[in-house]
Amino acid sequence: MGGYVNPEHWATQPAADRIRARFGLSGPLIAGYDHPYLTLSDEVHRRDDIDLVALETAIAEELSTFEGIAFAVPSSRIRIGALPDNALMRAVANNYNPDRSGDIYLVTSPGWFINDFDGLSVTVTHGSPWRYDTHVPIAFAGFGLAPQRVSRRVHTVDVALTLSVVADTRPPDGAAGEVLGEVIGH
Repeated sequence: MGGYVNPEHWATQPAADRIRARFGLSGPLIAGYDHPYLTLSDEVHRRDDIDLVALETAIAEELSTFEGIAFAVPSSRIRIGALPDNALMRAVANNYNPDRSGDIYLVTSPGWFINDFDGLSVTVTHGSPWRYDTHVPIAFAGFGLAPQRVSRRVHTVDVALTLSVVADTRPPDGAAGEVLGEVIGH
């Protein structure tokens, strides 16, 4: 099963009322949603008496009950390294930037997509941690390269290192990944 989700049409009032009562809040909870992050209001962030980890976790738990949401990850848990060590959580953590990311990362269920993404209905975002959404074909062509299909998992960061070996140049600063042996003949 799959479908579309639209955060602007979620029935959030009951969840927001539960959160406000639990944490003694009265003003707005959410400033906005910028896929894939939900951002808490400035009023919430200004409150020194609120346990932000507990608040983000409570909101994430509520959001995880919404149709089309697989799970929600509090950014505070990413910052303190309190996530399970598995491929999905590593993908979520790799998306996090402390200066640009919001407060709660929403992961749609497999096959579910954001209904209105800057005015478009989309079926991929290249931002979810699901394998079908992170699969990016890589193609190399040139003299001496035999046609082949590589079925092992490779990463886009492998391209820069591979090209630097092919061109016999120094790898880019901060390059990560590994050289693709299939391209250089190993």
